[in-house]
Amino acid sequence: MKYTIFTSMIFLMLFIFGGMVMVSQVKAEDNKTIEFTDRGWPKILDDDKWTSQLVFDTVQACYQGTIRWVVLSHPTLLNQIPTLAAQRQMMEHCFCVMDKIRKENKAEDYRKKVLDPEWGGNLFMLKAMECVNEYKTLPNFFTKIIETPSDNETNKPTVVPEGETEDSKEESPDQKQEESEGSPQTIFQG
Repeated sequence: MKYTIFTSMIFLMLFIFGGMVMVSQVKAEDNKTIEFTDRGWPKILDDDKWTSQLVFDTVQACYQGTIRWVVLSHPTLLNQIPTLAAQRQMMEHCFCVMDKIRKENKAEDYRKKVLDPEWGGNLFMLKAMECVNEYKTLPNFFTKIIETPSDNETNKPTVVPEGETEDSKEESPDQKQEESEGSPQTIFQG
C-alpha cells in the first residue's frame, strides 16, 4: 500500500512537471515584417479594399457636414445638441452617402482624391443630395409640404414692400404656430 501511494505521487509529480515543460516550449517562427500605411495604421487589407478607418473617416466627415447643412438650412438649431432620433437619421443618411461613394470609387483613387477639399466637398454634396432625393434620407430636416393655393389666392400677386424679400414678410400668429407644430426643429431639441 505504501508503494502504491508513493508511486502514484511520483507519477503525478512527473506528469505535472512534464506538462509544465511541454507548455513552456517556445516554437520558432520566421520573422514577419508588419507593413504600415502612410498614416501609421497596420496594413491588414489589400490596397484596393475599403479599410475600416477609411469608412469611419468618410462617415464622420459626412456626419459633420450634415450637421452644418442642417444648421444652415435651419439656423435656429445652432448650438442645440441633436436628439438620438436626429443623430440616427443623420447616420443613416451618411451610410447612404458612404455606399454611393464606395459603389462609384475605388478605394485607392478615393484615398488620393478625397484630400482635395473641392473634389471631396463636391462629391459629398452630390451624393448627399442624391440620398435625400432618391431615398428620402433626413426626412425631418428636408421635407417640403406642398400646399395647393385656393382658387381665390391663385391669381393674387404677392406684394412685397420695397427693400424686403418675400421671405422677410411679417407672418400672422396662426402661420407661425402652424410652422412650429410641424417644424423640423423639434427633432433637434434635447
